[in-house]
Amino acid sequence: MKTKLSTTIEKPLINFLDSLPGESRSEKLERLLKKVKRIKEEKKLRSLLSGCKEEDDEKTERESWESTIEEAMWSE
Repeated sequence: MKTKLSTTIEKPLINFLDSLPGESRSEKLERLLKKVKRIKEEKKLRSLLSGCKEEDDEKTERESWESTIEEAMWSE
């Protein structure tokens, strides 16, 4: 079930939202929020699954990959 939401957003963010593909602002905003939710859930799962202590070089590499993946997801 969907619920109507009224919000005030800064103009540059509206311009960004309007630049995305999609039928409506509602559709675009919902898609973005789902993406953020999925990223947060995946990050939590990776944290839970890690269970072992990372070496500094492993942590640096993992953070680099996470950043790359997040940037790729936002550029779609």
